[in-house]
Amino acid sequence: MNSRLAALAAAAFLASCVESAPDSVLHGVAVVTQNSSTANFASFSTFSIDPMVAVVDQTGSVTNMFQVDGSQLVPTIRTNMEQRGYTFVPWVGNTTPADLQIKMEAHLGSADLYYPGYCGWYPYYYCYPGWTYAGSYNFGTFVVTMGDASGRPQGSQIPLVWTAINYGILSSYYTSGGPPSGTNVNYGRVQEAINRAFAQSPYIQR
Repeated sequence: MNSRLAALAAAAFLASCVESAPDSVLHGVAVVTQNSSTANFASFSTFSIDPMVAVVDQTGSVTNMFQVDGSQLVPTIRTNMEQRGYTFVPWVGNTTPADLQIKMEAHLGSADLYYPGYCGWYPYYYCYPGWTYAGSYNFGTFVVTMGDASGRPQGSQIPLVWTAINYGILSSYYTSGGPPSGTNVNYGRVQEAINRAFAQSPYIQR
């Protein structure tokens, strides 16, 4: 497994071990959703959304973890939830009195690209096969998680009931000269993926 696939696998693991995650994403955006088999979504009535995106940046030699403002994405998630019969509660932190807590994550990585030397194309000539460096590329996965906070005391662990992993969507997230700021994200692309995630999750319904 190359470094790109390893990063994608790590993102899937961090987002509650989605079993049906694809091995690779070659074109466009792949949206994978997973729900808890024991969750009764009709029993929930309220929800809240953390407007901050937790970022895990593995583009460099050291993993950086920080947060960026994701408030531009909140209306998309809110609209999908309200259309399904849930009532929005403003986010005031992990103590927000809502049945469902929705959070956003971004998992960023990079990989080097190599292609085989000309021996692979001219096998009848005597030469030593090798690999030629062809540059590097960035990729990123956007994750939405939904936790069941209903009736749970403050500080207790909140079990996940739904995870949406949007692969290959944050390639425009990167900025030069420092960590990503989120200012150059293609929000339309992210919003489309969020809508797709809800569309393929009809069980989220009051």
